[in-house]
Amino acid sequence: MTVRPSRNPARAARRETEVREKLGAERPACIYCGHAELPALRRISRKHLREHHVLGRNHDPDLTAFVCLNCHAVVHAEMLPNAGVDLELESDPIKRVATMLRAEAVHLEMLARSKRRQAALLERETK
Repeated sequence: MTVRPSRNPARAARRETEVREKLGAERPACIYCGHAELPALRRISRKHLREHHVLGRNHDPDLTAFVCLNCHAVVHAEMLPNAGVDLELESDPIKRVATMLRAEAVHLEMLARSKRRQAALLERETK
């Protein structure tokens, strides 16, 4: 899918600035795949778009990151359910911490995949 060039460059620049301000970073990119197209990024916070928190909003509302729509969908549709992570509020503190640890493991697995891909790309470039 291609994006049609804006007929009004000033308006397009203003919209891009507004999105960057909402995302809270000058050069936002997905922490998992590196995707940097603004329309595909969402700030993981209560203020913008759908929420996604690394450990789950009900478990740790403050731990947030930039994630593209694709990686966000993979985490929520596949990885968290496969890891047994329930995002509903857990009143039992031991079960809550166990859930947070499983959610953190999913986050770290996604980061590990990303780092392996980055390393492979670097190795290909040096050959």
